[in-house]
Amino acid sequence: MGNFVPEIQIINLQRKMVDTEFLEKVASKVLDDILASRKKKEMSIALVDIKRMAELNEKFRGVKEPTDVLAFPLGGEFISTESLLGDVVISMGKAEEQAKERGHSLENELALLTVHGVLHLLGYTDEDEDNRKIMRDKEKRILHFLKIELSSERRETNDKEKE
Repeated sequence: MGNFVPEIQIINLQRKMVDTEFLEKVASKVLDDILASRKKKEMSIALVDIKRMAELNEKFRGVKEPTDVLAFPLGGEFISTESLLGDVVISMGKAEEQAKERGHSLENELALLTVHGVLHLLGYTDEDEDNRKIMRDKEKRILHFLKIELSSERRETNDKEKE
């Protein structure tokens, strides 16, 4: 089977300008790394404000506060949907807060959240310590390949919220 280029749609639903080509490159790298370009995949990344993210987090997770990233897997085993990975939603407000708290750029934080969200679409979880470590190692490897350096604090805050 030949190599397929993933179809990644970036939708900016908030006011801040974002380098969508960069986010597309990051998402493509995750798909290429995990799937080794064996299958054509389609996905979207939506950038939302903090208010919208709080609404989505409450609706889908029952948590009445914003989070940084949500993933909504789609697709299935049917020919018509097998290429659909799903949607990643990133809160720009949370990304800005976390970048500032962690001492790295907003672009680097968005890269981390993109990698994290796409890994969720691909079936990775961070609900327990073992799976969290596997996911963090994948994140670290992909970000390193993209020459993106993060502070050591990374996602510690969010990890503690889930416990």
